[in-house]
Amino acid sequence: MNYRRKEKTEDALPLPIGAKQEKFKPKVQFKTNMTINLDSVLESVKKIQWKLIVYFVILWIMVVHFFERTVPKNVFKRCEWNNWEGWNEKSKSAVPHRVALIADPQIVDEHTYEDRPLIVTYFIKKISDNYLYRNHIYLNHYLDPDSMIFLGDLFDGGREWDDSIWMKEFKRFNKIFPKKVNRNCIQSLPGNHDIGFQKVDYEVSKRFNAFFGEPNDFYELGNHSIVLLDSISLSYANPKIQREPMEFLNTLNDKLNPQFPRILLTHVPLYRFNDKQLCGPLRESHKKFPVRKGHQYQTVIDYEISQQVLKTVRPEIVFSGDDHDYCDIQHSYYENGKESLSREITVKTASMTNGIKYPAIQLLSLNNPYDPKPKKKTVDEDDLDHEERVKHTFSTHMCYLPSPYAALNSYIFTLILSIGFLFIYFVCPRTLLTLIKFKNSILQKDTVLPLFDLGKWKPVKSNDQILFLEAERNINGFLSHTTVLILFIYLVFSIYYRFI
Repeated sequence: MNYRRKEKTEDALPLPIGAKQEKFKPKVQFKTNMTINLDSVLESVKKIQWKLIVYFVILWIMVVHFFERTVPKNVFKRCEWNNWEGWNEKSKSAVPHRVALIADPQIVDEHTYEDRPLIVTYFIKKISDNYLYRNHIYLNHYLDPDSMIFLGDLFDGGREWDDSIWMKEFKRFNKIFPKKVNRNCIQSLPGNHDIGFQKVDYEVSKRFNAFFGEPNDFYELGNHSIVLLDSISLSYANPKIQREPMEFLNTLNDKLNPQFPRILLTHVPLYRFNDKQLCGPLRESHKKFPVRKGHQYQTVIDYEISQQVLKTVRPEIVFSGDDHDYCDIQHSYYENGKESLSREITVKTASMTNGIKYPAIQLLSLNNPYDPKPKKKTVDEDDLDHEERVKHTFSTHMCYLPSPYAALNSYIFTLILSIGFLFIYFVCPRTLLTLIKFKNSILQKDTVLPLFDLGKWKPVKSNDQILFLEAERNINGFLSHTTVLILFIYLVFSIYYRFI
């Protein structure tokens, strides 16, 4: 009689723990915990895996520090004056006067993006304010210019505000651009967003002048005459508005030192024929410089006024703003039957919200060794000496600011990565288990039997415990960990960002 029984696979005993079997794969029976209530959320908070949170916080600190500290430092160090000034030995005998020109900061207000939700406008304001503030601080620290001059459009809606809102935005502007002690800071040149264009309000214009200074003025910096001209008011037909800039032009030559080269600063660029006067390779846009006008703006000053300004000021170079993009051209004008040339550079916007991918500032180095009692020369020698001297008395360079969108894209990617990992970790643990490589690892189990109730599994390598991986879907755990992580991310940005 055969007492042997046929082997039944269903009665087979499980292998001992630690036994080798290549095809052994535990089947985890997942439970779904999708119930959301206050008690379950509080219970999940008590079970926060802080080690996991710490890992992500360290990641965020590294990413934010790189884009908010390391990148700006490297960018401004590339623009150091000695890298591009190129003064010869004769010019090095004098100390150059270094100027930073800042165009169109145009700080965002509640009405800049009226078609967008308030929460979006809030974050745009915070991010753009921080971008301007951080660059301003790093500019002062690493480049340390002797003078800073703004080329207008300080505000976005300054021409529309009543006095109470204007004062609030004025204080905000000063927080974004704090003045440094012993630093010559000129902010008196108005833009069309500050006072308008076709319809300049006299009271609005006077309010701007009262707080920022005289818009029609000149300064002697580095033995150069820096001429500020309110070309917007000059273009307005109202005699009450036009009188001051017109009187300034008519008396200017009586005030300026004839030995000093002249540099003109205006918000709106001078007229140009955009089919012939091309902007050059440094312009970001591939389109021609726009010559048009619309509601409260005009892209260039009228031709007749532009020629009048050139003939009166006779600038060696003109710096303007308004367009937001770079443009470098030559103007020609005739005086006493002789043709003269003036170069004009339209400075890029320093703001990240003005439709430009790569914001920038313009650096200007003035170096004009001046002898108040030069020896007498013939007329021809004096003319030649003046032309040669003017060519080498100033040097200018466009300094690109840190790319704002590279940082934003990195933050968005890191946020998606962080929340995505937490989602898989808590809501889709089966997916994560398939991604984790258990080679050379031992699956340790809290309980040995029964085999089908695996409880919590944790991969262990070299006897070091890794984070617990819940075998059940835990939506409350995902929500609690995501909330805690977002709070820590906000804390990190509040440390690195000035305006949170």
